[in-house]
Formats: sequence, C-alpha cells, structure tokens
Amino acid sequence: MDNSNNNKPQTPPQPQFQQAPQQPQVQQPQPQQQFQQQPVMGTPYQMPPKKKMSKGAMWGIIGGIIGLVVIIVGVVLAVLLLGGPSKADYKDLLSQFTGFDIDNAFISKSSTSAKNRKAEIDETIGKIDDLNKKMGSHKALRDKDVKAAYDKYLDSWNNGAKEYVEFIGAFTENNFYEKCRLTEVSKHIRESKESIEKYFDSNMKDCMDSLDKMSKSNNKLVAKYGEDLKKYYSEIKQYYVELSEYIKNASSGASRPKAPTSPKIDIKADTLNKWKEASENFKKVLEEKANK
Repeated sequence: MDNSNNNKPQTPPQPQFQQAPQQPQVQQPQPQQQFQQQPVMGTPYQMPPKKKMSKGAMWGIIGGIIGLVVIIVGVVLAVLLLGGPSKADYKDLLSQFTGFDIDNAFISKSSTSAKNRKAEIDETIGKIDDLNKKMGSHKALRDKDVKAAYDKYLDSWNNGAKEYVEFIGAFTENNFYEKCRLTEVSKHIRESKESIEKYFDSNMKDCMDSLDKMSKSNNKLVAKYGEDLKKYYSEIKQYYVELSEYIKNASSGASRPKAPTSPKIDIKADTLNKWKEASENFKKVLEEKANK
C-alpha cells in the first residue's frame, strides 16, 4: 500500500466566512411640492330652509291634545260624582253635626253681662255658619234623602233662626229698656207744655240715641223695631203734652187723650223651634243611613 499520501502534511481547513447580507437600499422620499389652494370664486354655500309646519297640522295637534284632556277630566269627574256615599261618609257627617250642641247653643251664662252676651251670641252664630259651610260640600250629601234633610235644616237657619238670634243679640246690646224708662214723668204732668217737652228732650236723649243705632242695624228686624220704637216714644212725648193740657182743662168736657200702643216685634215666636226640629230630622236621617 502506498502510504506516500498519508505522510504529506495536510492543509488545515480554511475558515469559511459568511458573506454579510446585503442591506436593501432605502429610497429617500422625495419632498412633495406644496401647492397653495387658490380660492374659487362663486356663490357661497347656503343652508337649505327648514320646512315649516302648516297651520292646519298645528291646530290639529292642539285640538287632539285638548280633546284628550277633556276626555280624561270627564272620566275622573264621572268617577267622583257618580260614586255614592258610603257608611263611613254618613258617620263622618253625623259626627261633624253632633259635635256642636245646638240645643244649648244660646243658653246664657248667669254671670254674663249684656255686652258679653252679645259677643257670645255673635261667636255662636259664627260657629254655626262655619259648620254649615263645611257640611255643604260633604260627600254624604250626594244621597238625596240626606240632601233634602240638610236643605230644610239650612233654610230654617238662614231664613228664620239666624235672624231671630241676631235680633236678640242686638236687642240685648242696646239695652234700650233701661235707657228709655220714664220714672219721674208724673211729677211734670201738671207743668207747662214747654216744661214737659224739655223733660223729655233731656231725659230721653240716651234712649233716642240707642234707638237710632238700632234703626241702622244690618239686621232688618232690629232696624224695623228701632224705627218703630223711635216713633212710639215720639208719640209718648206728645201724649203727655196733651194729657197735661187735658188735666188743666178737665172741666171743658174734652176727651181724654189716648195713649199710643207699644210696637210689636215682627218675628214669629216658633222660628227657633222650627230650626231645632229640622236639626233633629237631619240627625235622624244620618243615623238611619249610617246604621243601615
């Protein structure tokens, strides 16, 4: 075997170098030329006009809304008005009515003066008026029987009892009986006509002032009675003048003068009783409805 080749020095292997990768060439951006935009002459842009709602459509919408409101209100009123009162409504109205003691409403306290008595009467009248006004809008009055009894009660108060009670109050306040007493008229009966007239004018001044005040009262009964009393005391004065002349000339055979008649109060005595009877009937109807 030929070993000549094996004895030759071997050439060391040459290191192989990898070729560096070629970098791609980056193309530099070319500067763009800026062109200044030239304004275009012409008509400027205008917003298109808004379309207006026609009057017919607008009134149609308004009419529809009004119609809807009317229907809703009508339904609500129908429910409220057509619904009848319940037992609770009757009991509530009965409680309001009986809460005020009508039978003893105008009973005076023994120690009450004439001035305070008038104030008490006015206060009681105010309470009754307030009660009647409050009851007048109560739901229980939708019942025809209750309404009829209430109307009768209210009429007996407004057109009778109230006026009578006001008359008593004004009558008490003026206290004309004390101011119009003729205590010493007999002492002047034989004096001259002038002396008798002077006596009346001086002693009856407070009386006539009181009657003048009564005649200007808002209560027609009080006003009429005041006028009647003024006329009566004027006739009384003339009567005593004529009586004095008659006594002085008793032998003349002349007729004795006739004394004037005192005026009557133009009011029915049973007015207050009728109001109390109507009150009892109203109470009875409410009790029957509440316990039915």
